[in-house]
Amino acid sequence: MSAVQTMSAEVVKTSFLDNGLNFPLVLESNGSDVILEQWMVDNRTDFEQKLLKYGGILCRGFQIDTVEKFQSLMDKFPNELLDYAFRSSPRFEITNNVYVSTTYPQDEIINMHSESSYAPTHPSRIVFCCIIPAEENGQTPIADNRLILNHMSDELKQKFTEKGVQYRRYLNSFMGLGWQEVFQTEDKATVEAECIKNGMNYTWVSDNELVLTWTKKAIWEHPVTGELAWFNHSLFFNKYMLPESILNAVESDDQLPNNTFFGDGTPISKAEIEEIKYAYEKATIMFPWEKGDVLFLDNMLASHGRNSYKGERKIIVSMS
Repeated sequence: MSAVQTMSAEVVKTSFLDNGLNFPLVLESNGSDVILEQWMVDNRTDFEQKLLKYGGILCRGFQIDTVEKFQSLMDKFPNELLDYAFRSSPRFEITNNVYVSTTYPQDEIINMHSESSYAPTHPSRIVFCCIIPAEENGQTPIADNRLILNHMSDELKQKFTEKGVQYRRYLNSFMGLGWQEVFQTEDKATVEAECIKNGMNYTWVSDNELVLTWTKKAIWEHPVTGELAWFNHSLFFNKYMLPESILNAVESDDQLPNNTFFGDGTPISKAEIEEIKYAYEKATIMFPWEKGDVLFLDNMLASHGRNSYKGERKIIVSMS
């Protein structure tokens, strides 16, 4: 790590990972008696400003190594904790708004995304905590969403700016998540009311099959900083990112569990998806988790993924 200035009367030191991106900012204790949650209460304004500047802050060496310690830290935050609604991956709540990060199979990679950027509402912040690091790999890659735009062609950025991104989800009980888990209800009328409320088109194919389509912006202006950021699931949900096993299991694209298009319904080409992937790669960094690490991400300024891993791994998460 490369050292930079010291904060809060030298009880917490700051640095950067040696990745050349100055992202994320790293906070470390200068002594074993520093209590992170109290330090954050005392230095909240400075912490918030640095999170906006850097997009991500990694707190290391503060021994936040249990679910209870992480929950206590999250309770000190002024932002309202956010339930994981309109789900796209399986996730189980441990305590109040603290979840296991995901239950995806450990041999699979989770592609880069900003949390719930596809959803009618999305968290402004997502916080990860490492309780048990994986024996091998299991990193959580993170990317600066502002830098992603720097590595995209003006032509592609213009298309997404003008058209936005259209999402299509085919919810069923045999591939991906069923509508009951996505909406956290067994009542179809509740689902329909939620769709109408959020401007989503819905079609019941059967009692257990639901097709949803809706459109959102792809490039957003951050509500506080005014900076432009790549904030969408156009890559994550696109058919070209699905495994061959799923593509071969359906008769047409209409049966895919999810897909994305430009906002006017025209396809996003494979070449355009490759360009987006390249832009993510240029803006992404990885680091090995250490037990007790806490990673704060501004959800609009930063995206994340997950590498495959071996052994036990317990990363928990809270959204606000």
